[in-house]
Amino acid sequence: MIIPTPHTYRPSIEDFRKASERIKGITMHTPLIPLRYYDDDPEILLKPEQLQPIGSYKLRGVYNWVTKLSPEQRAKGISTCSTGNMAQAVAYVAKMFGVPARAIVIDTSPQSKKDSIRKYGAELVSKSWDDLVEYTIHPDSDRCFINPMGEYGLMDGHGTIGLEVMEDAPETDTIYVPLGSGLLGSGVALAAKAVKPSVKVIGVNSENSPHYFESFRLGRVADTPPKSTLADGSSGNLASFPNSDKLLALVMEAIDEVVLVSEDQIKDAIRYLALENKLVTEGSGASSLAAALDAPKSERGKAVCVLTGGSIDSNKLSKIISH
Repeated sequence: MIIPTPHTYRPSIEDFRKASERIKGITMHTPLIPLRYYDDDPEILLKPEQLQPIGSYKLRGVYNWVTKLSPEQRAKGISTCSTGNMAQAVAYVAKMFGVPARAIVIDTSPQSKKDSIRKYGAELVSKSWDDLVEYTIHPDSDRCFINPMGEYGLMDGHGTIGLEVMEDAPETDTIYVPLGSGLLGSGVALAAKAVKPSVKVIGVNSENSPHYFESFRLGRVADTPPKSTLADGSSGNLASFPNSDKLLALVMEAIDEVVLVSEDQIKDAIRYLALENKLVTEGSGASSLAAALDAPKSERGKAVCVLTGGSIDSNKLSKIISH
Protein backbone atom coordinates (compact mmCIF):
# COMPACT_ATOMS: atom_id res chain seq x y z
CA MET A 1 0.00 0.00 0.00
CA ILE A 2 1.04 3.60 -0.55
CA ILE A 3 1.30 5.70 2.59
CA PRO A 4 -0.70 8.88 1.88
CA THR A 5 0.91 12.24 2.37
CA PRO A 6 -0.28 13.55 5.78
CA HIS A 7 -2.90 16.28 5.97
CA THR A 8 -0.37 18.50 7.79
CA TYR A 9 1.82 18.64 4.67
CA ARG A 10 2.39 22.10 3.18
CA PRO A 11 4.74 22.18 0.16
CA SER A 12 7.56 24.72 0.34
CA ILE A 13 8.84 26.84 -2.52
CA GLU A 14 11.58 24.24 -2.99
CA ASP A 15 9.01 21.45 -3.26
CA PHE A 16 7.21 23.35 -6.01
CA ARG A 17 10.46 24.03 -7.86
CA LYS A 18 11.46 20.37 -7.70
CA ALA A 19 8.05 19.42 -9.07
CA SER A 20 8.56 21.88 -11.93
CA GLU A 21 11.78 20.10 -12.84
CA ARG A 22 10.15 16.67 -12.68
CA ILE A 23 7.30 17.58 -15.03
CA LYS A 24 9.44 19.58 -17.47
CA GLY A 25 9.03 18.17 -20.97
CA ILE A 26 5.94 16.22 -19.90
CA THR A 27 3.55 19.10 -19.26
CA MET A 28 3.33 22.48 -20.95
CA HIS A 29 4.34 25.73 -19.33
CA THR A 30 1.02 27.14 -20.51
CA PRO A 31 1.05 30.77 -21.69
CA LEU A 32 -0.88 33.65 -20.20
CA ILE A 33 -3.29 34.88 -22.85
CA PRO A 34 -5.07 38.26 -22.58
CA LEU A 35 -8.85 37.99 -22.53
CA ARG A 36 -10.06 39.45 -25.80
CA TYR A 37 -11.74 42.82 -25.34
CA TYR A 38 -13.13 45.68 -27.42
CA ASP A 39 -13.48 48.66 -25.08
CA ASP A 40 -11.59 49.08 -21.81
CA ASP A 41 -8.86 46.55 -21.06
CA PRO A 42 -10.23 44.30 -18.27
CA GLU A 43 -6.66 43.29 -17.37
CA ILE A 44 -7.60 39.63 -17.25
CA LEU A 45 -5.12 36.96 -18.34
CA LEU A 46 -6.10 33.36 -19.07
CA LYS A 47 -4.03 30.34 -18.01
CA PRO A 48 -5.32 27.69 -20.49
CA GLU A 49 -4.61 24.30 -18.94
CA GLN A 50 -6.78 22.69 -21.61
CA LEU A 51 -3.65 22.93 -23.76
CA GLN A 52 -2.01 20.19 -21.70
CA PRO A 53 -1.62 16.82 -23.52
CA ILE A 54 -4.66 15.37 -21.71
CA GLY A 55 -6.71 18.57 -21.85
CA SER A 56 -6.46 19.50 -18.15
CA TYR A 57 -4.08 20.54 -15.38
CA LYS A 58 -4.35 17.14 -13.64
CA LEU A 59 -1.33 15.82 -15.51
CA ARG A 60 0.91 18.08 -13.41
CA GLY A 61 -0.01 16.56 -10.06
CA VAL A 62 -0.40 12.96 -11.18
CA TYR A 63 2.88 12.71 -13.12
CA ASN A 64 4.81 14.36 -10.28
CA TRP A 65 3.23 11.96 -7.75
CA VAL A 66 3.93 8.85 -9.80
CA THR A 67 7.59 9.78 -10.42
CA LYS A 68 8.13 9.71 -6.66
CA LEU A 69 6.98 6.09 -6.37
CA SER A 70 9.53 3.30 -6.20
CA PRO A 71 9.84 1.08 -9.31
CA GLU A 72 8.16 -1.72 -7.34
CA GLN A 73 5.23 0.50 -6.39
CA ARG A 74 4.79 1.78 -9.94
CA ALA A 75 4.79 -1.74 -11.30
CA LYS A 76 1.55 -2.42 -9.38
CA GLY A 77 -0.18 0.21 -11.49
CA ILE A 78 -2.20 3.23 -10.38
CA SER A 79 -5.86 3.98 -9.81
CA THR A 80 -8.15 6.82 -8.79
CA CYS A 81 -11.75 7.96 -8.40
CA SER A 82 -12.83 10.84 -10.57
CA THR A 83 -15.46 12.84 -12.39
CA GLY A 84 -13.20 12.45 -15.41
CA ASN A 85 -10.08 14.63 -15.58
CA MET A 86 -8.10 12.92 -12.80
CA ALA A 87 -8.91 9.56 -14.37
CA GLN A 88 -7.63 10.76 -17.75
CA ALA A 89 -4.38 11.86 -16.12
CA VAL A 90 -3.95 8.52 -14.35
CA ALA A 91 -4.64 6.62 -17.56
CA TYR A 92 -2.22 8.77 -19.56
CA VAL A 93 0.60 8.57 -17.01
CA ALA A 94 0.16 4.82 -16.56
CA LYS A 95 0.48 4.39 -20.31
CA MET A 96 3.69 6.46 -20.28
CA PHE A 97 5.20 4.15 -17.65
CA GLY A 98 3.76 0.99 -19.18
CA VAL A 99 1.81 0.02 -16.06
CA PRO A 100 -1.89 -0.82 -15.59
CA ALA A 101 -4.47 1.83 -14.66
CA ARG A 102 -7.96 1.68 -13.18
CA ALA A 103 -10.39 4.60 -13.24
CA ILE A 104 -13.44 4.65 -10.99
CA VAL A 105 -15.63 7.26 -12.67
CA ILE A 106 -18.94 8.75 -11.58
CA ASP A 107 -21.69 7.56 -13.92
CA THR A 108 -22.78 11.10 -14.80
CA SER A 109 -19.35 12.10 -16.15
CA PRO A 110 -19.36 13.52 -19.69
CA GLN A 111 -19.06 10.83 -22.35
CA SER A 112 -16.09 12.67 -23.86
CA LYS A 113 -14.11 12.09 -20.67
CA LYS A 114 -15.06 8.41 -20.50
CA ASP A 115 -14.06 7.90 -24.12
CA SER A 116 -10.64 9.47 -23.53
CA ILE A 117 -9.99 7.28 -20.49
CA ARG A 118 -10.68 4.15 -22.52
CA LYS A 119 -8.53 5.37 -25.42
CA TYR A 120 -5.55 5.64 -23.07
CA GLY A 121 -6.06 1.97 -22.23
CA ALA A 122 -7.30 2.22 -18.65
CA GLU A 123 -9.84 -0.08 -17.06
CA LEU A 124 -12.95 2.08 -16.55
CA VAL A 125 -15.45 1.31 -13.81
CA SER A 126 -18.59 3.48 -13.65
CA LYS A 127 -20.19 4.01 -10.23
CA SER A 128 -22.85 6.15 -8.61
CA TRP A 129 -21.77 9.10 -6.45
CA ASP A 130 -22.33 7.16 -3.19
CA ASP A 131 -20.41 4.14 -4.45
CA LEU A 132 -17.58 6.33 -5.68
CA VAL A 133 -17.30 7.96 -2.26
CA GLU A 134 -17.23 4.51 -0.64
CA TYR A 135 -14.42 3.45 -2.97
CA THR A 136 -12.27 6.41 -1.90
CA ILE A 137 -12.57 5.11 1.65
CA HIS A 138 -11.99 1.43 0.81
CA PRO A 139 -10.11 1.24 -2.52
CA ASP A 140 -8.80 -1.99 -4.00
CA SER A 141 -5.27 -2.66 -2.75
CA ASP A 142 -3.86 -4.05 -6.01
CA ARG A 143 -3.02 -0.56 -7.33
CA CYS A 144 -1.30 2.54 -5.97
CA PHE A 145 -4.42 4.58 -5.24
CA ILE A 146 -4.51 8.37 -5.66
CA ASN A 147 -7.27 9.68 -3.42
CA PRO A 148 -8.56 12.81 -5.21
CA MET A 149 -10.01 14.11 -1.94
CA GLY A 150 -7.12 13.28 0.32
CA GLU A 151 -3.77 12.91 -1.44
CA TYR A 152 -2.03 16.07 -0.27
CA GLY A 153 1.05 15.07 -2.26
CA LEU A 154 -0.73 16.23 -5.42
CA MET A 155 -0.25 19.85 -4.38
CA ASP A 156 3.41 19.98 -5.42
CA GLY A 157 2.58 19.35 -9.05
CA HIS A 158 -0.66 21.33 -9.11
CA GLY A 159 1.07 24.29 -7.53
CA THR A 160 3.48 24.64 -10.44
CA ILE A 161 0.65 26.63 -12.04
CA GLY A 162 1.08 29.26 -9.33
CA LEU A 163 4.83 29.40 -9.90
CA GLU A 164 4.34 29.90 -13.64
CA VAL A 165 1.77 32.66 -13.10
CA MET A 166 4.11 34.64 -10.84
CA GLU A 167 7.05 34.05 -13.17
CA ASP A 168 5.17 35.24 -16.26
CA ALA A 169 3.06 37.99 -14.65
CA PRO A 170 4.66 39.11 -11.35
CA GLU A 171 2.32 42.13 -11.27
CA THR A 172 -0.71 39.84 -10.77
CA ASP A 173 -3.02 40.99 -7.98
CA THR A 174 -5.61 38.19 -7.99
CA ILE A 175 -5.75 34.58 -9.19
CA TYR A 176 -9.12 32.89 -9.73
CA VAL A 177 -9.21 29.09 -9.51
CA PRO A 178 -12.10 26.57 -9.41
CA LEU A 179 -12.44 24.64 -6.14
CA GLY A 180 -13.29 20.95 -6.43
CA SER A 181 -11.34 18.94 -3.88
CA GLY A 182 -9.42 22.10 -3.02
CA LEU A 183 -5.98 20.60 -3.67
CA LEU A 184 -5.49 22.59 -6.88
CA GLY A 185 -6.53 25.87 -5.31
CA SER A 186 -4.38 25.26 -2.24
CA GLY A 187 -1.35 24.28 -4.30
CA VAL A 188 -1.68 27.33 -6.56
CA ALA A 189 -2.16 29.62 -3.56
CA LEU A 190 0.75 28.25 -1.53
CA ALA A 191 3.11 28.47 -4.52
CA ALA A 192 2.02 31.94 -5.66
CA LYS A 193 2.08 33.38 -2.14
CA ALA A 194 5.55 31.92 -1.55
CA VAL A 195 6.71 34.18 -4.37
CA LYS A 196 4.41 37.16 -3.70
CA PRO A 197 2.64 37.08 -0.31
CA SER A 198 0.28 39.91 -1.27
CA VAL A 199 -1.36 38.09 -4.19
CA LYS A 200 -4.98 37.10 -3.53
CA VAL A 201 -6.27 33.69 -4.57
CA ILE A 202 -10.03 33.43 -5.00
CA GLY A 203 -11.71 30.03 -5.10
CA VAL A 204 -14.79 29.55 -7.26
CA ASN A 205 -17.83 27.29 -6.78
CA SER A 206 -20.95 27.02 -8.88
CA GLU A 207 -24.23 27.93 -7.20
CA ASN A 208 -25.34 24.33 -7.76
CA SER A 209 -22.36 22.94 -5.84
CA PRO A 210 -21.40 25.49 -3.17
CA HIS A 211 -19.43 23.08 -0.98
CA TYR A 212 -16.52 25.37 -0.15
CA PHE A 213 -18.54 28.57 -0.26
CA GLU A 214 -20.94 27.30 2.42
CA SER A 215 -18.15 25.69 4.45
CA PHE A 216 -16.22 28.98 4.49
CA ARG A 217 -19.39 30.84 5.49
CA LEU A 218 -20.14 28.48 8.37
CA GLY A 219 -16.55 27.87 9.42
CA ARG A 220 -17.11 24.11 9.31
CA VAL A 221 -17.82 21.36 6.79
CA ALA A 222 -21.24 22.01 5.27
CA ASP A 223 -23.55 19.33 3.91
CA THR A 224 -24.22 20.49 0.34
CA PRO A 225 -25.51 17.70 -1.93
CA PRO A 226 -24.60 18.93 -5.42
CA LYS A 227 -27.20 19.59 -8.08
CA SER A 228 -26.54 19.17 -11.78
CA THR A 229 -24.01 21.78 -12.89
CA LEU A 230 -21.92 22.66 -15.93
CA ALA A 231 -19.00 22.79 -13.50
CA ASP A 232 -19.18 19.03 -12.96
CA GLY A 233 -15.41 18.73 -12.64
CA SER A 234 -15.39 20.86 -9.48
CA SER A 235 -18.67 19.77 -7.90
CA GLY A 236 -18.92 17.76 -4.72
CA ASN A 237 -19.99 17.54 -1.12
CA LEU A 238 -17.31 17.72 1.55
CA ALA A 239 -19.64 16.12 4.08
CA SER A 240 -19.57 12.90 2.03
CA PHE A 241 -15.90 12.27 2.72
CA PRO A 242 -14.14 11.33 5.97
CA ASN A 243 -11.61 13.77 7.39
CA SER A 244 -12.86 16.56 5.13
CA ASP A 245 -12.42 18.93 8.07
CA LYS A 246 -8.68 18.57 7.51
CA LEU A 247 -9.10 19.43 3.84
CA LEU A 248 -11.24 22.44 4.73
CA ALA A 249 -8.58 23.63 7.18
CA LEU A 250 -5.99 23.52 4.40
CA VAL A 251 -8.17 25.46 1.97
CA MET A 252 -9.14 28.07 4.58
CA GLU A 253 -5.45 28.55 5.32
CA ALA A 254 -4.43 28.95 1.67
CA ILE A 255 -7.40 30.57 -0.10
CA ASP A 256 -8.44 34.17 0.61
CA GLU A 257 -12.10 33.93 -0.37
CA VAL A 258 -14.65 31.71 -2.12
CA VAL A 259 -17.24 33.13 -4.52
CA LEU A 260 -20.23 31.69 -6.35
CA VAL A 261 -21.14 31.85 -10.03
CA SER A 262 -24.46 30.93 -11.62
CA GLU A 263 -25.06 28.42 -14.39
CA ASP A 264 -25.87 31.30 -16.76
CA GLN A 265 -22.58 33.01 -15.90
CA ILE A 266 -20.70 29.79 -16.60
CA LYS A 267 -22.49 29.42 -19.95
CA ASP A 268 -21.62 32.99 -20.89
CA ALA A 269 -17.98 32.40 -20.01
CA ILE A 270 -17.82 29.16 -22.02
CA ARG A 271 -19.37 30.93 -25.00
CA TYR A 272 -17.08 33.96 -24.77
CA LEU A 273 -13.93 31.87 -24.48
CA ALA A 274 -14.92 29.75 -27.48
CA LEU A 275 -16.01 32.55 -29.77
CA GLU A 276 -13.60 35.32 -28.77
CA ASN A 277 -10.44 33.61 -27.51
CA LYS A 278 -10.99 30.42 -29.54
CA LEU A 279 -10.55 28.29 -26.42
CA VAL A 280 -12.82 25.31 -25.78
CA THR A 281 -13.29 25.25 -22.00
CA GLU A 282 -15.32 22.99 -19.75
CA GLY A 283 -17.68 24.44 -17.15
CA SER A 284 -15.30 24.19 -14.20
CA GLY A 285 -12.54 25.98 -16.06
CA ALA A 286 -14.83 28.70 -17.36
CA SER A 287 -16.14 29.37 -13.84
CA SER A 288 -12.90 31.17 -12.98
CA LEU A 289 -13.49 33.68 -15.78
CA ALA A 290 -17.14 34.02 -14.79
CA ALA A 291 -16.03 35.00 -11.28
CA ALA A 292 -13.44 37.49 -12.49
CA LEU A 293 -15.94 39.19 -14.79
CA ASP A 294 -18.39 39.44 -11.90
CA ALA A 295 -15.89 41.32 -9.72
CA PRO A 296 -15.26 45.06 -10.09
CA LYS A 297 -11.91 45.74 -11.69
CA SER A 298 -11.11 48.11 -8.85
CA GLU A 299 -11.30 45.19 -6.43
CA ARG A 300 -9.60 42.40 -8.38
CA GLY A 301 -6.88 44.48 -10.06
CA LYS A 302 -4.77 42.56 -12.56
CA ALA A 303 -6.22 39.07 -12.62
CA VAL A 304 -5.31 35.60 -13.87
CA CYS A 305 -8.02 32.99 -14.47
CA VAL A 306 -6.95 29.35 -14.34
CA LEU A 307 -8.89 27.52 -17.08
CA THR A 308 -8.56 24.03 -15.66
CA GLY A 309 -9.61 21.92 -18.64
CA GLY A 310 -11.43 21.55 -21.93
CA SER A 311 -13.38 18.29 -21.66
CA ILE A 312 -16.89 19.30 -22.58
CA ASP A 313 -19.31 17.20 -24.63
CA SER A 314 -19.63 18.51 -28.17
CA ASN A 315 -23.44 18.59 -28.04
CA LYS A 316 -23.40 20.61 -24.85
CA LEU A 317 -20.85 23.04 -26.26
CA SER A 318 -22.85 23.41 -29.47
CA LYS A 319 -26.01 24.28 -27.57
CA ILE A 320 -24.21 26.82 -25.40
CA ILE A 321 -22.59 28.55 -28.37
CA SER A 322 -25.76 28.60 -30.47
CA HIS A 323 -27.77 30.22 -27.69
